[in-house]
Amino acid sequence: MITLKDKVVVITGASSGIGKAAAVEFAKKGAKVVVTARRVEKLKELRDFICSFNESCILVQADVTREDDVTRLFDQTEENLGGVDILVNNAGRGLKSEVREIGYDDWLSVIQTNLTSVFLCTKQAVERMTQKNTGGHIITVSSLAGLFGAPSYSAYCASKHGVTGFMKSLKWELRRHHIKVSTIHPARVDTEFFDIYKKRPHRRQMLAAEDVAAYLVAIASRSWPKIAAVRVLNILKRIYYLVSS
Repeated sequence: MITLKDKVVVITGASSGIGKAAAVEFAKKGAKVVVTARRVEKLKELRDFICSFNESCILVQADVTREDDVTRLFDQTEENLGGVDILVNNAGRGLKSEVREIGYDDWLSVIQTNLTSVFLCTKQAVERMTQKNTGGHIITVSSLAGLFGAPSYSAYCASKHGVTGFMKSLKWELRRHHIKVSTIHPARVDTEFFDIYKKRPHRRQMLAAEDVAAYLVAIASRSWPKIAAVRVLNILKRIYYLVSS
């Protein structure tokens, strides 16, 4: 188990959902948190809330599908808080559409947001971590869609399968640098993802973003008892939601 106090944590897609909840949880553990997304007003609200109990929080507005923005994100992290210790790749977007209805721009957007952003951020983090030579941790929020296929989710599944394969390769590649690689594959979580649905699933059928955030913090802490406890609790919540729905 490691302490998260004063660890520098970069969280993408932090303006809402899992990213927002994770930023709060990491900050509660004393981490120095960098929140990034495109929606700066939401980031400001989050930063102000975190700074009410942890002053070591900065925001960097960035589009993590753009290489220049990602470089600037990590440059500002180093300038303000020091080198990154933990990266949480969380930025993503959903798409529910049959393949014949998917436009090229939508396909490209899903691949760039869900996969290219992970590559760009991870590459920058690894470069900084290896220069720092103190190890590090790359944690990526994938999806159950990164393990299985589903009708009307071909673009989304393709992007998440790409993330899964990318992180599996990195897990072996980065061992010699003592950089740990973790990937989680949550199923339904109550976030903006389901805003694209004509009929949104009932909240009783989903985990809360805070449930996933607690799991991310447990993974970053490398505490196996805590990881197991959060995992079991979330499984029990899933069962309860299924039975009560």
